[in-house]
Amino acid sequence: MDARLKPIPVIDGHIHFDLPAQLPDLDAWREAFQIAKLNFVCTHHPTRISRVPEALFLKAHYPSTVYVFGGLDMSSLFSDPENCGQHFADYLDVLAAMGCDGVKMIEGKPTTRKRLPIPPFDSPAYEPYWVKMEATATPLVFHVNDPEEFWDDDLVPDWAVEQGWSYGDRTYINNETQYAEVRNVMERHPNLSVIFAHFFFLSAQLERLGGYLDRYPNMHVDLTPGVEMYHNFAKQPEKVREFFVRYQDRIVFGTDLDESALFVSGEDELHRNDSDVRIHLIRLFLETEGAFAPESSAALLGEFEKPFQGIHLPQEVLEKIYHKNFEKLAGRQPRALQRKAIAAECQRLLAYVETTREENAHYDEDTAVLSRIYNYFAAVS
Repeated sequence: MDARLKPIPVIDGHIHFDLPAQLPDLDAWREAFQIAKLNFVCTHHPTRISRVPEALFLKAHYPSTVYVFGGLDMSSLFSDPENCGQHFADYLDVLAAMGCDGVKMIEGKPTTRKRLPIPPFDSPAYEPYWVKMEATATPLVFHVNDPEEFWDDDLVPDWAVEQGWSYGDRTYINNETQYAEVRNVMERHPNLSVIFAHFFFLSAQLERLGGYLDRYPNMHVDLTPGVEMYHNFAKQPEKVREFFVRYQDRIVFGTDLDESALFVSGEDELHRNDSDVRIHLIRLFLETEGAFAPESSAALLGEFEKPFQGIHLPQEVLEKIYHKNFEKLAGRQPRALQRKAIAAECQRLLAYVETTREENAHYDEDTAVLSRIYNYFAAVS
């Protein structure tokens, strides 16, 4: 254990996962990076039909340490867009029946919003879904927007341009348009249990973010980098510390790591440096007093004229951010899996791949993965 860090249990509330060729030694990874439990969030992928069965397959092997926030079934956006919200509401029952602990939405990322025919979040089409999310108190990790500089051709960093995250050509939804849609949803459903990823991309507008947190009692934010947030924090550390202390019940730890930084697959090596940098950046920021310098490359954390600044939070505040706030939303233990329900969903997805093969040939890779997972859960059901 790193002697600089306090021995507090940590739940990483925001990790991504694709099924590797072999199951990782997750316990060894957790021990190496001082992570007690993980929450795998399932996002829409342009060449995959669903990542939910894979995440639940992993959870079956680590049932006491892995949570899963499942992604929605996007097929209704094409088959019945005016009623997609009702389909999403119905799919919540499927996710819960399988043993998912919550929902993840990537639909607010501008590239996803551009790629899919997503109605406005505050439109009637979505309303049945929001009604059910609020009524069931289902926790949601929601990615809305990206760093505001991505809409400015003069400010967007080169690494974002390389990723295709430059939105200045006005073919992408405007960030303020999406904030307005989400505010309208929260006004109608103020008790939604939502965690906005990446500090809601408002790390440079803390007064605005604080106003939202004051108004919506179950709204939370997570600390996943967007490393621009830590650059913004470094510009005003005293104000940032005051914010974290005031909203200590509303902030959730997360790293946004993906499988490339976590797992061994085939001949790939474990990219532990990226994992180490991300986790230690966040923890040193929360625990250190004064300036600190995480080991990193400019490619990961970007160029910055000032050192990172720690805010040295009290023990009781750290405990809330590291695990208690997430447990308040998703439970102190992951929900139990229902193997028959998972096998049934694998069958449904396999049938969909088969019947749409001509127009969705890119889903062919799902067949082997889904078959493997179906056989596992069907055999032990």
